[in-house]
Amino acid sequence: MAEKISFLIVDDHPVLRQGISAVLKSQFDGATVREADSYDQAVELGEKATPDVIVADPNLGGLDATSTVSKLRRSIGAPIVVFADNGDMRVLAQALKAGARACVRKDSSAEVLAEAITAARSGKFYIDEALADGATYGGEDGDLTLTDRQREILQMFADGFHTEKVADALGLSTETIRTHTKRILAKLNANTRTHAVAIAVRAQILD
Repeated sequence: MAEKISFLIVDDHPVLRQGISAVLKSQFDGATVREADSYDQAVELGEKATPDVIVADPNLGGLDATSTVSKLRRSIGAPIVVFADNGDMRVLAQALKAGARACVRKDSSAEVLAEAITAARSGKFYIDEALADGATYGGEDGDLTLTDRQREILQMFADGFHTEKVADALGLSTETIRTHTKRILAKLNANTRTHAVAIAVRAQILD
């Protein structure tokens, strides 16, 4: 008999909650799904029965991803899967550093959400390929060492800075930043800046 999984969806949009609930029930036989539209309601439901997995909006009620994920982890203590819109690196980095196990896009397929949940339950990390453009982590030679300048640039990317803004802040040319970025991607075996940020967060390269 297949294990029945319990879920807690935390999002302030009722239509989205209903959609996620339908997906979870279609992907996991006999799944139990409860819904909360706020952090307080999520805690109340979590105290009554701890879910196997929390699926949450990382910007709940105006909170940033760090606060949302940290509060849910402390209060409920279940693996957390969060949504990141449009490959927002700042949200991705905040959520992972705060303890989220998986990040997916809100418009990703049911299969992707199911894969993320399965990974989170097994203690693994999962980054939606639509966000990271790749699901592998780490350089080909296992060397994740970045120079201080490369780490500084990657941290700024994680904080949501664009190439031009990084260049202005550091007093460097945009071409120099692009060169550093290419070297960072090569060292981390990453396909995009978002992917590089995810790798660096997991490897605790970023603060």
